[in-house]
Amino acid sequence: MERLQVLVTLTRRNKALSLSIPLHYIYITVAVIFGFLFFSGAVTRFIITRFTQRGLLNRLIAENNILNQKLAAYTAAVDSFRQFLAFTEQMDNRFRSAVNLQLVPADVRKMGVGGYQPATVAPEVDELLRRANFARQSLLEIDRAVSTQQDRIRHLPSIWPVQGWVTSGFGNRKDPFSGRYEFHEGMDIVAPRGTPIVATADGRVISSGWRAGYGRTVEIDHGWGIRTFYAHCQTVRVSPGKMVKRGEVIATVGATGLATGNHLHYGIMVNGRWVNPADYILTPKFR
Repeated sequence: MERLQVLVTLTRRNKALSLSIPLHYIYITVAVIFGFLFFSGAVTRFIITRFTQRGLLNRLIAENNILNQKLAAYTAAVDSFRQFLAFTEQMDNRFRSAVNLQLVPADVRKMGVGGYQPATVAPEVDELLRRANFARQSLLEIDRAVSTQQDRIRHLPSIWPVQGWVTSGFGNRKDPFSGRYEFHEGMDIVAPRGTPIVATADGRVISSGWRAGYGRTVEIDHGWGIRTFYAHCQTVRVSPGKMVKRGEVIATVGATGLATGNHLHYGIMVNGRWVNPADYILTPKFR
């Protein structure tokens, strides 16, 4: 083990002392001294930073920088939300127009409030939140209107009930049996016996069976005051109470009742009055 030899001379007593110190003791002592000095400096800096005016100022500056960054992000978010809300309100009015709802003026959308209102930290944000809530209510109203229109479209007779040829339309015509001009409340569509007849819209079968003059018939209630009538059928494939979908087979073409040949008599009644079926058929050919 290496040691440090130290010779100490005492002049008054004319003596000399020899000290032998291990080197690792010296290393440890030096390390302890430097550690103590470093720790003391760190504690001193902490005390100065934490409890002096200079430290408080530095801390406030740092906190202020963070707050400025948050404020900038907040301002950018509010601007983005304002632009998005303006776009949403514009599209909202387009949707309202498409479903025949009354348009909402821009000044109404601002959702101003009256009377005494307590001061708020961010009145601009409060206004945006009111407008967003109004837009939400408007979109819900549009959704209900769209659902209603979709339901009405599903229940609106709009396709050909059978594939064939129209031989007699809606209105006055010469009756083939009496020879007199009488009002014909539907259209006659000629097709081969057994050709499928389909429901022209969603609805509920309210009657099916024999009816004087019309032979085997089917009548469907589609709601909204609309009913469809299918007569002179060879066979009937639905019974009263059955819910049917547009395009579902309900009967087949025949010549039952007063008929000169195989054909379908197809009629549409709206609010108790017969209307021209041709005005409701949207498809150029049977589907």
